[in-house]
Amino acid sequence: MQVELAQLQYMLPRLKRMWTHLSRIRGGIGFRGPGETQLETDRRLISRRIGDLREKLEVVARRRATQRRGRSREFRAALVGYTNAGKSSILSELAGADLLVEDRLFATLDPSTRSVDVGGGTKVLVTDTVGFIRKLPHNLVASFRATLEEAREADVLLHVIDAAAPIWLEQKQVVDDVLAELELSDARTILVFNKIDQLTHREEEELRQRVAALFDEPAVFVSAHAQGGLDPLRARLLEEVREGRPEVHVRIPISDGETIASIYRDGEVLQRDEDGATVGLVARLPIAILGRLRRREGVSVSGA
Repeated sequence: MQVELAQLQYMLPRLKRMWTHLSRIRGGIGFRGPGETQLETDRRLISRRIGDLREKLEVVARRRATQRRGRSREFRAALVGYTNAGKSSILSELAGADLLVEDRLFATLDPSTRSVDVGGGTKVLVTDTVGFIRKLPHNLVASFRATLEEAREADVLLHVIDAAAPIWLEQKQVVDDVLAELELSDARTILVFNKIDQLTHREEEELRQRVAALFDEPAVFVSAHAQGGLDPLRARLLEEVREGRPEVHVRIPISDGETIASIYRDGEVLQRDEDGATVGLVARLPIAILGRLRRREGVSVSGA
């Protein structure tokens, strides 16, 4: 639906050129040639189809929003980047999942979300999104909204860059421009330089130095195909989760089983003790959960 909508929006203002082989004026005042009649018919049919597709995509957007609300307690990362930077390969290796990986434009249209174990008993949800291209038309960005909106809801964006591409810096700027159009310029971002297995040791060192000098965002250097090549990304994601989930000490009345269960469900419990009347937990918890705990009667929260 997204592709068809983009095609029709591109085609609609250009219909006039498609019927130049038919006469536009048959002759005489008030008469229309067959080209004009066909042009009006096509324009009406295409406009109606565009409206129908937009309505269907609104339904898809609402359905995806419902799905995302169900995942709101999980830490979420979204892979973004120039087309063919290796986003799908990274997700496939991280999750051990069989995903479509092809060297072609827009191979990923339907966003794939997978649970990824980043170590320390912690899992994050990682979503693959459509690849960007230079001069991505505004209509295309709007048409792919159902795919790109996954990036809006992520806790962190993983901007995948093809480290072996001679023009990687230009490709990065293209992605930055599209993210700005999506109002995601201020989103928490990690630069993921992929395909370092295709670089020599000297080229990799020069790349690391250049990246450190040019950018303030944290950066990791990985390979989706080398053994252990994604370990730096896993470690960085674990660090991101822990930064967003501070370690705290919570004291709860032993009778409040609901709160105790919610901490086990939504956080990472590191230590537990009981004194007969209360349960003490040392846990890593999301900021939103901490806010609710502090407002709950009988529950005390302090730094661990």
